[in-house]
Order: sequence, then structure tokens, then C-alpha cells
Amino acid sequence: MTKRIRTIAGFLMGLFMVLSIMAPSMAMAATVRPETGNLYIHKIQTNYNPFDDTLIENDGLTKDLPADSTFLEGAEFSVYKVADDAELPVDITGISPVVETTDSSGLALFENLAQGRYYVVETNTPKGVEEFSPPFLVDVPMMNPNGTEWNENVHVYPKNQLILGAVELTKWDEDGETGLAGATFSLYKEEDGDDVLIASDLVTDANGNIFVGDLVVGNYYFVETAAPDGYGLNTTPITFEVTKDDHAYGLGNDSSDENVIDEKIIREGVELMNYDLPDIQKFVTTVDNKVETADFNENILWIIQPEVPGDIATYDSFVIVDTFGPEMTFNNDVTINDGAITDFTVDFTSNVLTIDITPSALEGVTELTVEFTTFFNDTAIMGMDYYNSVDLEFNNGYDDYDATEEDEPYAHTGGKAFEKVNKEGEGLPGAEFLIHKGEGMYLQSDYSWGAKATAWTFVSDANGYFEIKGLAYGDYYLEEIKAPEVDGIQYRLLDDDYEFTVDANSYYSNVADLVAADPAEVLNSPEITLPQTGGVGTLVFSIIGLGLMGSSIKLYKKSEK
Repeated sequence: MTKRIRTIAGFLMGLFMVLSIMAPSMAMAATVRPETGNLYIHKIQTNYNPFDDTLIENDGLTKDLPADSTFLEGAEFSVYKVADDAELPVDITGISPVVETTDSSGLALFENLAQGRYYVVETNTPKGVEEFSPPFLVDVPMMNPNGTEWNENVHVYPKNQLILGAVELTKWDEDGETGLAGATFSLYKEEDGDDVLIASDLVTDANGNIFVGDLVVGNYYFVETAAPDGYGLNTTPITFEVTKDDHAYGLGNDSSDENVIDEKIIREGVELMNYDLPDIQKFVTTVDNKVETADFNENILWIIQPEVPGDIATYDSFVIVDTFGPEMTFNNDVTINDGAITDFTVDFTSNVLTIDITPSALEGVTELTVEFTTFFNDTAIMGMDYYNSVDLEFNNGYDDYDATEEDEPYAHTGGKAFEKVNKEGEGLPGAEFLIHKGEGMYLQSDYSWGAKATAWTFVSDANGYFEIKGLAYGDYYLEEIKAPEVDGIQYRLLDDDYEFTVDANSYYSNVADLVAADPAEVLNSPEITLPQTGGVGTLVFSIIGLGLMGSSIKLYKKSEK
């Protein structure tokens, strides 16, 4: 063997001896557990029900995310180091945890954990999480599944069941077809004890809708806090429930409106109808008539027509309040729908007429007509318009309301003053007149109209003045039935009846300031004076007549001879 060969052989034998010595140590080094490791907790969000809380084949290695899942941000985990041989359940009393929260990728990373066994607990969940994986134990580092090496980076995949619902409320007009904009609602979640206000000042849009999302599982209700103009408030709670089957969003921890699944929005039964508030109208004498004129003591018919709301069954009160002045006297004769409705009370105090109708008596009634009469008494001012106001005060079962007739009807009465004068304008007392309006209708002293034989006689006073108050506006006639005799002069009756008009300014030229109008002058002329029997003129004529008779006799006797 050459020297070179001996050298190579010696080197190989030395190497073999070194390797034979080191091999057991190297094998042992490969199986020694590292002193520290890292724990990667990947939080998985699922939205299906029922929830499967098993881990995703956790062997410490990285895994692909299931197709029906996504990572969840905001889950807090607490990790406790426990005994290497610990088993569930674990007593962690007195052990301080390491706490981390999952980031936007759903990862909570615990770095440089000392080797050993750890107890992992989810201690705070994001909004909407209903169920989640129970606490579990994990070894860090963990033996690789092939059993030949340690895995210093341990990955686990606990699950959360996240459910966030969405709801859409619809506010309807009483026709059941038109959505109402402008209704305001608050949303509450039912809880043991006091319910929780979730949102307030929610206002229906042009279609009558309110959308609210990001709702956790539970029972809720909307309450209307303000109705649209012209509609009655309805505070009936509108209840609905978000269940675990009502997750309304696509995958991902994204509860924006753009991620909503339309068919998962809760709509059924989440609706409320608003009814029009009733209005009220008032007329005089006939429907649609707003002005009437009347004599004293003449009954004036007032007609009130309130609307009957479609939700009258919920009403707590329905009260008509009619107000008129003391110049009108109430006849206490209220009727409703010609006597068909009788369930009401009447109170008349200080010229305020209150008609309180029992709401249940109006169920099924589509039209309502309330009637009563008044008449002008002698306190009425001539030419003054007396308005008759009316309000409807009611409670629709949820709130108090008031409706007022803006176009108030009114009535008036008038008068006329006269002065009986001669051609010099001097007043003539003692003239007597009747008032009529044609066709044999004469004014009676009780302001009725009847026969001439019982008519009311008006007599001019010392100044020739007389007047009539309390006549309806219109045209009338003075019929003189006795002409005056003044200072031995007999005046003759009027050849024709004197026509006059009663209107707003016939008695007062300025009603507001009670400025009297000038009286109408009724002119009378004296009779022609004939010679008196037995006077000088008569004597002269008698003498002349006797003379002529005597001459005629003489001439007759001469002719006989």
C-alpha cells in the first residue's frame, strides 16, 4: 500500500469514527423541543345556522379558508399557560393571560411563547357574534404531524357564528297603496328590564320606507314619534325578530348597505298605516252656504259636518266645540244624522256649545251631519256680521288633536230708521204704518209674518221718528194706515206704499263705530181746505138766491095777469 493510499484510508476511518460518535447526538438534537414558539389564531366567521363549532382539522399547520367562511376582525383572545399535562376543564385561577385581538385579516398573533401547553379563551366577540368555538388547549411548539420534528409556528382556526340582520319598515297611507314620507320613528331592542333605544329620528323616505341594518339577533320594535302633516300619530309598536337565519350580508365583516342581501331583509309585517286627521266644515241654512240673514226670533239652522276618520275605532274622544256670541240664543235642539245617532252629550255654557260624541257610535258611519238652531235676540247690532266658529277636538287613541273650520259661516240682521215730515222738513207725529214684504205678508210684533189685521203698528213720535230693528236684509214696504193731523192740519195718506231696503248700512252707516245712518224721510202733504157750512160765503149766496127767487115770482104773477 502506497503512502498516499494509506493516508486516504486513515482519513476515511477517522471520519467514520467521528460520524459514528456524532450521529446519536444529531438525532437527539432533531427531537429536542424548542424553548419558544408562536401561536397564530385565525378567527373564522361563518353565517350559517346551525353553527358547527368544531375546529378546522387543527394540526398546527396553515389551512385553506373554507369557501363559505371569511376571516373575522375584532375577536379578543386570552391565552393562559397551564401545566403540560393539563386537560379540560382547566382552573386558571391566579394565572395572568396574554391578550391579543384579531386584525383585519382575522389574525391574533402570540409571539415568543415559552414552550408548554396553553389554554385559549375567546374573551370578547365582535358585534353580531352569536356562537363561537369553546375554549381549547394547544401545545406551543407543537409536534409536526409527521412526528419527526417540532413546529414552532402553531396555527389554529376557531370559528365564530356572526349574524347581523336588516329590516325595512313601510309607512302607508290609509289607502294601503301609497307610501308616506316624513313619518318619524324610534327603534328599540327588547331586553330584560329596560328596553334599549337602538336609533331615533328615523324618517321615512319618499316611498315611506326606513332601512336599518347591522342588527344582532333579538326582538325589536319601531314606535312612531311624529306623523306626517295631516295624519294622526300611531304609536302601536311594530315588532319583528332577527333570528340566526336572518343574516343579511354577504361574506366578510362588512355591514355596509352595499353588502346587503336584499332577499334577507326583514319586511313582512313591518308596516304601519297612518289615517288622515279628520277635518270639519260648517254651513248655515244649507250645505255649502256660508252667509245668512234673519229677522229677530227667526231660527237660523247651523250645519256642522266633521269627517269620520277611518280609524274611528281607536279614538278615545270626538268633541265638537261651537262658539257664538250672546246676541244669538240657542234653541237646545242638537240632532245628529237626523236623529239616527243619539250617543252624545250636549253642554251649553257661556255661549260655548260642546257636543261630545261617543266614538264607537260612529263606527261604520261615512258621513256625519250635526244640526242645531239659534235666533237673533234684541242685543244684536244692526248690520254686524256674527261669525259662528267651530272646532273638532279629538284623541285618536295616541295623541290629542284639534281641527278648526277656517271659513266660518256668519249671519246678520238689519234695521231702518224713518222720519215722517212735511214739505218744510218738519217732523210729523202720530202717523201710523205697517211693514210688509208683499203678497199679504205683514210684520207681526213677534217678528213673524202674517195677516194685515194683526200686523205690528209703528207710530211716528213727536219728532216724526220711528224705526224697525231686527229685519233680514232685503226689500220691504211701509204702508201708511193713518195720516197725521198736526196743528189742525190733516195730512193725507201716502198714495203708494214706501219701499225701503235693509242692508249692512241701512241702520248704521259705520257699523264698527256705531255711527247711525240718516233716517229715510217719508213726506206727507196736507189735504185741501173746503169752505165751512154757515160761514159768510154761504150767507151771501143764500141772500142772492132768495133775491133771485123773489124776482122770479113777481115776473111770473105779472105774466099771469
